[in-house]
Amino acid sequence: MTHLTKITLSILSAISLAACNGEPDPTATADHGGVDHAEMDHSEMDPKSMVPAGPMEGEGKSNMGQTTGTLVSVSPDGQSATIQHEAIDGVGMGAMTMGFEITSRVDLSAFTAGDPVSFRVKRGLDGSYRITAICNTETDGENCLPAQMDHSER
Repeated sequence: MTHLTKITLSILSAISLAACNGEPDPTATADHGGVDHAEMDHSEMDPKSMVPAGPMEGEGKSNMGQTTGTLVSVSPDGQSATIQHEAIDGVGMGAMTMGFEITSRVDLSAFTAGDPVSFRVKRGLDGSYRITAICNTETDGENCLPAQMDHSER
């Protein structure tokens, strides 16, 4: 850290402490809706049994989902597919026809237009959806994709 940075941080710290006389503001308490946490007994709480009520503020939907549909087309290079699919609850997407890129471990060479499929998608950081697994439900069975792993009980 440079000498100038140290001086700047020291000055900012001194100003911050002077603003509150070196003590935290006792009136700056969080609003907990009238719940007196001192009266609560947490001794018998089992953290493993706790399930989130839903997404926390600022959290989005899951980045993975699975559904079924009908393959409309495969790109000539085999790197994308257009699928008319049912809703993908895991990612909050309704039923529609759309194109998906594939991940490197997916091989579309055995698929043709009209194939009934089950597939898994993952939403990337760039917002695009990529197929991470796909199977033909007519030839491989309705439950041809293994169930997604449940990581809720770590």
